[in-house]
Amino acid sequence: MKDKLYSRPRIKLPNLREFKSVKAFLLIIFFTIIIGVIAFLRMAFPVFKSTCETSASSKGIKIINTEVNQVMKNYSYNDLISIEKDLEGNITLVKANVIEINKIVTQIIANIQQEFDKIPTLTVAINMGTVSGISTLKNVEPKFDIELESAGTINYKIDTKFESVGINQTYHKIFLEINTNIGILTPFSTFGKDIDTEVLLTEAVIVGKVPEAYFDR
Repeated sequence: MKDKLYSRPRIKLPNLREFKSVKAFLLIIFFTIIIGVIAFLRMAFPVFKSTCETSASSKGIKIINTEVNQVMKNYSYNDLISIEKDLEGNITLVKANVIEINKIVTQIIANIQQEFDKIPTLTVAINMGTVSGISTLKNVEPKFDIELESAGTINYKIDTKFESVGINQTYHKIFLEINTNIGILTPFSTFGKDIDTEVLLTEAVIVGKVPEAYFDR
């Protein structure tokens, strides 16, 4: 009877060439993903920025309108403007109450600035279908929190407009033009948005013949 020969199982060492190939393959995948993400973010950022600016502008204009209405509910047209007529009922003078107007506008601007300083964090959503052009992603909307802050002083100007609305009837409007900038802080970048808006302070129909000079103002 022949003796059986026993041997230990062979230990197979890893093939270094295969290991290097796998490592190279994984590195290629990794860098491909990184490049893809960067390219996608570069493509998505303009849409993201535009969405943030729209939200910031909407919030800013809403604050401005709210504060103007809040202050002006305590005043009427006659508090801001006085009208003088001749014996025939023709308008000879439309005079602004400068002191009262300055007081009102100062209060409005102070209130707007105060509310701007208290603007809460806003949430914006980005439609991935719009960004990528892939319709199946239209319901994918990642959300991001952004912070708003007043980025400077609020500039303003008073403007008036006379408009004929009938025989010896003139529509007189007084506007407050406001220009300011809101800073937008996002997880990716910080930028600003200019807000230019015109808000009606008060209006009235003046009965009587108004000199043509007023319509050219």
